[in-house]
Amino acid sequence: MPSRFIRAPHPKTEIAPTAESVAKVLAKGWTGQTKIHGHRVQLHIPADADEAILAYNRQGQLHQKILPPAMEAEARRLLSPTVGWNVVEGEWIKPKDRIYLFDFLKKDDRSLERLNFLDRYKNLPRAYLSPHFQTLPLIGTAEKCLEVLADPSDEVEGLVFKSPSPGFSDTTIVRCRKSSVQS
Repeated sequence: MPSRFIRAPHPKTEIAPTAESVAKVLAKGWTGQTKIHGHRVQLHIPADADEAILAYNRQGQLHQKILPPAMEAEARRLLSPTVGWNVVEGEWIKPKDRIYLFDFLKKDDRSLERLNFLDRYKNLPRAYLSPHFQTLPLIGTAEKCLEVLADPSDEVEGLVFKSPSPGFSDTTIVRCRKSSVQS
């Protein structure tokens, strides 16, 4: 039976891209990550190598573009479960065949919904080389956050901040777009 889409958090709230706003949210225990401007992807990787990897979009529909064989092989190498399915989230830069991983939602067929983001993040691979995958690092200082907000790249949209609260609620994530950065 195929793995079903998991409604994961999507930011509905936004903070200003200022040093003061960033410092406030970090002081409340939230964690920052770079927000990549791509296509949201939820990868469902089966333990059974004969089953296909599923790539859902934000609306819970399968992406029209399928994972190229090299990306599928990398996903299995980095993210295969022992049993059942693993489910991870990322931003897919389709023209570059690259996915920036940022959250782990299901591990070995067990939902991680009761965990907070930092505990889920511990399941993502971080020490690896891959032409197709990169795990987005955590950002815990206002200075580093402001560096991201000053990045001129079109691929970098800004920041997202993740709450120390458990679950996949939209209230556990806040966005900060990089336009008009002020210190």
